[in-house]
Amino acid sequence: MNSIFILVLLLLATALLVSERLRADMVAMLILAALVLGRMLEPEQALSGFSNEATVAVACMFVLTAGLQGSGVVQFLADRLLLHGPSSPTSLMFLTALVVAPVSAFINNTAAVAVFLPIISRACQDRQISPSRMMMPLSFFAMLGGTCTLIGTSTNILVSSIAVQNGQPRFGMFEFSSIGLVLLVLGGAYLFVFSEKLIPERVKAESLTAGHHLNPYLSEVVVLEDSPLIGQDLREARLGERYDLEVLGHVRNKVMRGVPGGYDELRQDDILLVKAPASALVKLRDAAGIAVRPGRRPDDADLRSGDTSLYEAVIPPNSELDGRSLKGADFRGRFGATALAIRRHGEDIREKIGHIRLRMGDELLILAPQRRLPRLRQETSFLILQELDLPVIRPVSAITASLIVAGVIVVATLGIYDLAEAAVVGAVLMVLTGCVQARKVYSFIDWRVIFLLAGLLPLGIALESSGAADTAARWLVAAAGNWGNHAVLAVFFLLAAVLTGVMSNLATAALLAPLAITCANAVGSDPRPFLMAVTFAASAAFYTPIGYQTNLLVYGPGGYRFTDFLRLGTPLTLMYWIVGTLLIPVVFPFHP
Repeated sequence: MNSIFILVLLLLATALLVSERLRADMVAMLILAALVLGRMLEPEQALSGFSNEATVAVACMFVLTAGLQGSGVVQFLADRLLLHGPSSPTSLMFLTALVVAPVSAFINNTAAVAVFLPIISRACQDRQISPSRMMMPLSFFAMLGGTCTLIGTSTNILVSSIAVQNGQPRFGMFEFSSIGLVLLVLGGAYLFVFSEKLIPERVKAESLTAGHHLNPYLSEVVVLEDSPLIGQDLREARLGERYDLEVLGHVRNKVMRGVPGGYDELRQDDILLVKAPASALVKLRDAAGIAVRPGRRPDDADLRSGDTSLYEAVIPPNSELDGRSLKGADFRGRFGATALAIRRHGEDIREKIGHIRLRMGDELLILAPQRRLPRLRQETSFLILQELDLPVIRPVSAITASLIVAGVIVVATLGIYDLAEAAVVGAVLMVLTGCVQARKVYSFIDWRVIFLLAGLLPLGIALESSGAADTAARWLVAAAGNWGNHAVLAVFFLLAAVLTGVMSNLATAALLAPLAITCANAVGSDPRPFLMAVTFAASAAFYTPIGYQTNLLVYGPGGYRFTDFLRLGTPLTLMYWIVGTLLIPVVFPFHP
């Protein structure tokens, strides 16, 4: 009876994760609550996910990565190489691979993409290359590079911990490298040959207003002699609330006055730059004594006059704006910037954007005073894509942070201490040396990932103790027929690759790693090759933008549609599956 309950719970968890009706961490907590209420686990087992070495190691790796990012060393090196490198799209992609893949092998690959997004964006802008050509390869190279070491992706750390829980030896720091490098080279060759042919230019190398199809919504209006607005400032006029529009600028005597900031009383012949649909302009003309200047559409140059400028920004992982609307977050009041458009899933949203709940990966087109750019760059709520100056590198912090990360890698590689132990010491040293500010350390940890791990790891224990894992393993072995261990491995690899494309890669690994060990025992094999199949397959979400955070990060900036990932990513995933299935048993034999 317990095994049936657990299997139903497993299917329910999978369905909820795939449907995305609830956040993955919330699903994990619901599963944990069900295990507790159903008395499927002892209290210490139910809470063991919070103290699991994978949970601790992943949390500390966020801090280590933040220390390395904060020092500026990664940004500085990438800037020097990419912004001053070759100008052709193919050469730029090659240089991107050479830089991104090694970096992703040693820091969290999602963080690596967040670092490189502004640099690649600026490199494309300088060379008049469509960002669509570069953003998806950037994500894929980060994913491929992350599979080469234990710390390149949280999935590898998680599966290693599950292996230890089940009496298997932990993974070595470079145990993945031989297979990971082969997949990286083959995947890179595929991208060089086919990416240009299979990725359309969704975002052209053009002005930001044209790129977001915003020009038809921008107008210049003139305050007429008999306007009731004369003598009021923009706050008193409340044009946005009354007429459903955004005032972007106030021009007097050919001088732009930024909004917010310029609150002088309106006068006759003042010009306002507004973003509004045609219906709002008609209402404004009839009720406010304002005339639309015919045949004149503001563009980037108009919006960038005075002290204001246009910027693109992306909602990153762990952003406090995720799930909130612009109005609910008081975006203009808090950041001193105005959002003009939202790009989501390849579509530009321009009307009534203030009430739309933002999601990770959304791209915002914002208007802000240039003097606020340094502060906007420091925000963790969004990531500014325009890098106008060379990143500032702090030499002492850069050297210190690099030595700390290198020390963690060496200590864990030599087996002096386990990765979790070394990572804890490394994270503490990052704080003590000032590479990470103590008051900000918790903000660098993606707590949704931590609670996802803490909630799903006990499910693996319940699968084993209830006998549900044996039942599921028999089904998987039966699906492979009598074709032997290679067929079982192929089925398992394919199942993991399919699941990771439609739900979190960490959730896929947490659910399937215990089953991998049980399947291996059922066919009389060493569990190692099956665990390796889970780790590599969980990073094979090339064919969908929703299964992996790096894909979500480039979704908006590349202007992609879901079908673009299917077109380029499906062949890559199939190649990844075939090569992985053939190569894993060679490096990790079924019977060592």
